Amino acid sequence: MLKFFHSNRTSVLALIPLILATFFILNYFTSYHQIEGQLKLGFWGRYPIENSIIFSIPAALLVGIGAIFMNNLFNRNDFAEKNNFLPSLLYIVFSSLFYFNYFIDGAGIAHFFLILMIRQLFRLRQKEDGRRLVFNAAFFFGIACTFFPFLILALPFLYFMIWIFRPFIFRESFLALTGFLVPLVYALLFMYMMDIKISLLSSSSSSNDLQKLDLFIAFVATGLFSLLALKPLLHKFQVSSIRLKKIFRLIILLTILFIGIGLIDAFLYQKMQVVSWLIIPLVLIIPLAFGAEKVLLIPSIVFYILLLFCVSKFFIPFESFVL
Repeated sequence: MLKFFHSNRTSVLALIPLILATFFILNYFTSYHQIEGQLKLGFWGRYPIENSIIFSIPAALLVGIGAIFMNNLFNRNDFAEKNNFLPSLLYIVFSSLFYFNYFIDGAGIAHFFLILMIRQLFRLRQKEDGRRLVFNAAFFFGIACTFFPFLILALPFLYFMIWIFRPFIFRESFLALTGFLVPLVYALLFMYMMDIKISLLSSSSSSNDLQKLDLFIAFVATGLFSLLALKPLLHKFQVSSIRLKKIFRLIILLTILFIGIGLIDAFLYQKMQVVSWLIIPLVLIIPLAFGAEKVLLIPSIVFYILLLFCVSKFFIPFESFVL
């Protein structure tokens, strides 16, 4: 599998729906990840859930599209010497450890719009007009905030991310604020009309039943992959262009932001799904651990152990062994 995705064959993307369908079928028949009684959509309200399949299909679509977008970011920005499709595979496998891969909720939708925001930021250029891209990035960030209100507190980070690529220009900064406020205004009007009362600090995660072992495996796997990718990442940073170095700075800033939001959500609400947002920056770095010309042995072993757990957890009660 790794060999196929490590190559520059676009046809391997056809396997993504099959992999997603496999995880969906396994979860459907085993109920490993169980849907909560309410669909939590942040400022857009909470709604009772009667048919879990209806909420599984859009979740799978968002994950599949997100995987393709992340892979596009990796290849278009020259993270590796040659194109490959490992980011999409890694994104799908890591997502299988989290609730949003199986059932849609506010945090999962915010996850997707954060990817759209990053796609706009990556297209910014130092000497080109960035007004449209800045507005779009802020607009997508604003939509993410309507589904996960706690993100509003991260607005300063949006400006820091823009200023990595662009000098301070008042007009662009004003457009960023405008783009950010537009979806919030619509959401607040919807709340007023529908008499929805949601706190700014309320969580939109639906992961009370998230298995602790899944989270532990996700942390260990990302930690190991990050260590394996550290040496090639440092080498890539040294020989990369100024633009790619700015992208690496953006990835570091995103990682810090998502860790902070995830920890706060965990401490305040004992929910861990927001930690899954770390997949977004790390999936752009981890493929470097697998080598340039051929797939290296050690990261391959780590990947297949991770994949084995992601599949076997539906049949083997690992948590009962650990506890």
